[in-house]
Amino acid sequence: MAGKRGGRKSGERRTDREPLSRRSRGAERSDEPRSDRVPLPRRSKGRRPEFYEDPAIDQLFAIVTALTAELSVAFDRLDTLERVLVQARALSPAAMEDYVATGEVAELRVRRREELLRRVFAVLEAYADRQRATPR
Repeated sequence: MAGKRGGRKSGERRTDREPLSRRSRGAERSDEPRSDRVPLPRRSKGRRPEFYEDPAIDQLFAIVTALTAELSVAFDRLDTLERVLVQARALSPAAMEDYVATGEVAELRVRRREELLRRVFAVLEAYADRQRATPR
């Protein structure tokens, strides 16, 4: 039976790659700021909607949703990078599998992972803040 990632079995390399989206290819990218962009607030206003009696279920749902969004973006970026590097013959598929991060790269990855966890579990932090702010 095929694995969960792209219909491949565990350990198989991806060979059936889909075409990149226009955004992934950089068709709409520009280093100049766009005048039609509206700055969005960093945090939403108001409370999160609650769908279940137990707020823990809503929090877990929000965490899973945030993780799914993060993972989707990461997969797209990784796919784009692999394709560009292989097409440019700057990287062999085996080189990526054999790479081991050390030193500064390993430290950077630890910091990035901690930031990811902070973003993913922000919903629990917000809940804890609300609980502390609510008079008992």
